[in-house]
Amino acid sequence: MTSHIRLDDLLGRTVRDAQGRVVGRIYDMRGEQRSGELVIVEYHLGAAALLQSLGLSLLTLVGRDLPEPRKVPWDQMDISDPEHPVMRAGGEARGNSPKTSAG
Repeated sequence: MTSHIRLDDLLGRTVRDAQGRVVGRIYDMRGEQRSGELVIVEYHLGAAALLQSLGLSLLTLVGRDLPEPRKVPWDQMDISDPEHPVMRAGGEARGNSPKTSAG
């Protein structure tokens, strides 16, 4: 059975790990077209993802590169409850290191 979730329901949601620690907020997603459907393949978390999705960076204005957003592959994210996404046990976000606050 195919499950459909509105992307708007995920944007800005705080992601926690299996132990309940905040990993970051979903600010962007990367999708691919497969068999005529758009399929999310990666979630981008944190402030860098927000700035990247806006195409805006104060760092680039002063000649510095924007840090990479934290990236979580689709199969490491449990979105069965879109209001409370959870990075699965064993999941690992690539990119910026974890922060203590949602970001």
